[in-house]
Amino acid sequence: MNILTTNQRITTRHMPAPTNRKIQIKLRTIALMNTLRIEVRAKNPHQFSIWIQENASNLSWPDLVDSNRLYKYFKGNVSRHPDQILKMLDQIFGNIENKYWSGPEGLWTALWGDTQNLSENIKNTCKISEKDSIENAINKFFMTILVHGESSLLSSLSIYRFLSITDPYSRFSDGNGFSRAHNAYEQTLKNLETTEAKSRLTALGVFEAVRQEIIEIERARIALKPAWVTSLEFARL
Repeated sequence: MNILTTNQRITTRHMPAPTNRKIQIKLRTIALMNTLRIEVRAKNPHQFSIWIQENASNLSWPDLVDSNRLYKYFKGNVSRHPDQILKMLDQIFGNIENKYWSGPEGLWTALWGDTQNLSENIKNTCKISEKDSIENAINKFFMTILVHGESSLLSSLSIYRFLSITDPYSRFSDGNGFSRAHNAYEQTLKNLETTEAKSRLTALGVFEAVRQEIIEIERARIALKPAWVTSLEFARL
């Protein structure tokens, strides 16, 4: 059970704004392009362009190989939602919009989703009934960490984001030690650094950027109410 002291619950409107939209578009685009590249076993953007050109021969698309048209998407050089290329790719792969918005294994939903999306993620990853409370799911998560010392990246990140929005400063038991949000943050970074997660996100070209996104969320949480966090939480950033 968590303990709350002196108005430590704050509303969503008081939390810092989400990451710059252009950064989100950039990372979504880079990850999507590399996800598709890996899916067709292409080693680089050039090979992927050739594969696309061959499989789109009956779609009357413009040249994608000599023009290097797809390269900018692999680099994330887009300033707005890449609607045109997503529609084109959907004709070959299908379900592109969902892959773009949810990300690899639902990562973007966990990193940038609203509280409803996060709540659904938490209940699913913690394997509890939809009718059960979100608080029970969060308690189950921390108990699992205590007993087994591990969790999934999607689970820890979803819980960290949810707590950073809805309950950023409450602590465990007697109110001493780190906040629950900071504990979830530490677990998220630990999960991010596992060989599997690091290798996967590095292959998708977004590992360092995702790590920095998570750190910036924690910096924003601490900066909002610095008097309510411990010196060690400052020190670990």
